[in-house]
Amino acid sequence: MPTKNIQMINVVIQNTVTKKNIFSAALCHQLFTNVWNKNAEITIRITNYKESKKLNRQFRNMHSATNILSFLIDNKPSLIGDLILCHDIVKKEAKIYKKKIKDHYIHLVLHGFLHLIGYDHIEKNEQKKMESLEIKILKKYKINNPYLTI
Repeated sequence: MPTKNIQMINVVIQNTVTKKNIFSAALCHQLFTNVWNKNAEITIRITNYKESKKLNRQFRNMHSATNILSFLIDNKPSLIGDLILCHDIVKKEAKIYKKKIKDHYIHLVLHGFLHLIGYDHIEKNEQKKMESLEIKILKKYKINNPYLTI
């Protein structure tokens, strides 16, 4: 009897800032399986402005904090990566754009994961492709197009 390959996406959430869970590892697993059918180990770290700024400076030579950083550690044989979200910025953006903070987090987690698997938005055609995929997946979770308010 042939064996079926079952993908395993392991998601670990490290929340260093908030006391409540904004989203779950199970939800992230569901999101990621929309675009990835191989093994993966993903760590999602929710951090503060200070840590985000430090990491952005250290790894991107940018002297400011950012809403999300994506770090691809390895992609063979399994995808291994880290997503670092700055709670201070995510919370501020959600308020400015009148979004539910959970919806904004979910969008950014998906956005960061897409970067890990090779999507980008430097060129206009790449941006359109990435945003269209995000909109399509987020719709499954009853999250409005995140680009309508930007």
